[in-house]
Amino acid sequence: GMASAPQNQRGTMSDDEEPVDHLPQLRKDCVKSCPGPKADYDACVKRIEKSGTGDCEAWYFDLIHCVDKCVAPKVFKPLK
Repeated sequence: GMASAPQNQRGTMSDDEEPVDHLPQLRKDCVKSCPGPKADYDACVKRIEKSGTGDCEAWYFDLIHCVDKCVAPKVFKPLK
């Protein structure tokens, strides 16, 4: 079966991003404000799971670009 497929696709991306503790939660919240890119990315992931070839980098970057635009103003406000 395909049980060995990693659930966390993000692990394959570059580790250059500065780790900031509250970013993952902010990103999760912001993904909800990016339904279009998220749907495209998810659809791409499903296609690749079926075909076994290709990558979703373009869709991933579209999604991250959208999410980061949403995250940025929140990051600079201190979270209490």
